[in-house]
Amino acid sequence: MTKVISKTECSEWVLRNSLYWMSAITRWKLDEGDEHWLISFDPFYDEILFEFERFINDYQLREKLQVHTDKIRSSIIDNVLKSIDSRLAE
Repeated sequence: MTKVISKTECSEWVLRNSLYWMSAITRWKLDEGDEHWLISFDPFYDEILFEFERFINDYQLREKLQVHTDKIRSSIIDNVLKSIDSRLAE
């Protein structure tokens, strides 16, 4: 069975993270077209597709959170590093 996913629907980051976790469940093969990702699962059964779509959903949510919290996370990191630098300078 081959699952076709549009590149506009799913980023490479989301896809590769999802496939990483699928490795514990089944073998898979990823091929890339100009506009689509082509994923083959061996063996394939309905539960495989269900798990894959669950991972895709999870990583799409994580990606959205990263986009919305990127500035805050960068600010926190900068402040921590400045604090470390100021303590080392003392």
